[in-house]
Amino acid sequence: MISFNLITGFLGSGKTTLLSNLLNELSASKRIAVIQNEFAPSGVDGKELKQTNADFKLVEINNGSVFCVCQLGNFENNLQKLIVDYQPEMIFLEASGLADPISIIELLQSPGLKDKISLDKIISLVDTPNFFKGFSTLVRFKHQIMIADKIILNKTDLLDDGMEKVKEAIKELNPFAEIIPSVYAKVNWEKLVVQEENKSIAANRYLGVVSEGRPDMNACVLRTHDKIERSNLQLFLKHLQSTCPRIKGFLNLTDGKIVSVNSVYEKAEIKDLENYMGPSELIAFGHNLSVSDLRATFKQYAVKK
Repeated sequence: MISFNLITGFLGSGKTTLLSNLLNELSASKRIAVIQNEFAPSGVDGKELKQTNADFKLVEINNGSVFCVCQLGNFENNLQKLIVDYQPEMIFLEASGLADPISIIELLQSPGLKDKISLDKIISLVDTPNFFKGFSTLVRFKHQIMIADKIILNKTDLLDDGMEKVKEAIKELNPFAEIIPSVYAKVNWEKLVVQEENKSIAANRYLGVVSEGRPDMNACVLRTHDKIERSNLQLFLKHLQSTCPRIKGFLNLTDGKIVSVNSVYEKAEIKDLENYMGPSELIAFGHNLSVSDLRATFKQYAVKK
């Protein structure tokens, strides 16, 4: 049986960073496949993983959650093809930050999958300093925590106080999961091992519960060959941050550099990249956001041709 590992966590909690760390640790000795799921029509996380990790097979399933009825058939078909073509020893599913994974047990018990893969663990990441910023009331956010075997409190270095309050809130949702504090999602594989008798204890409590459908937050993609000055990039992101709690992607600058953008609420990280080629591609998540709004905002700050 192939080991199947689910990684969940709300927008910007550090899922891709954790996955990158685990690939660095495991890919030399294990044949690993990664499925990345995004609500947007395309994803940028796979490109980010390929920047630092090469020895794994990547499958992207976009434009909806794999836990939604609209994607179930697509997910099962992609997973079966992946198993036949690549024959992995381990599979990681990095769920969309907007996904509701409460139906994971039933999903993996479908006739085409139940004899091929075994759910090894469910890991949920928490953006610790932003835990109480409104989204903790969302059902899908709670479900991510409620089914986890391991819960990683990430970005603890950015939290001045209130750690115990976060832990108490999480324990109310899930008294079974081990809580692991971390910085930059640096948690080794051994720390994430779940003893056989403890696997899926939390998730099994919710057999029969149906995942929520599409969220009321939009995921909009900007693709462009236009370039932006580095100083204007800061202004562009600040403009978006007022309505977009999550922004990520790659942008071409006027100085010839290409940067990765990783913005969560008001905090943005911009990094120069050496080995990325391609047009600018940015995904922004926001209520009442549209692709036309995103394009118009970018044009305000981009270099005019």
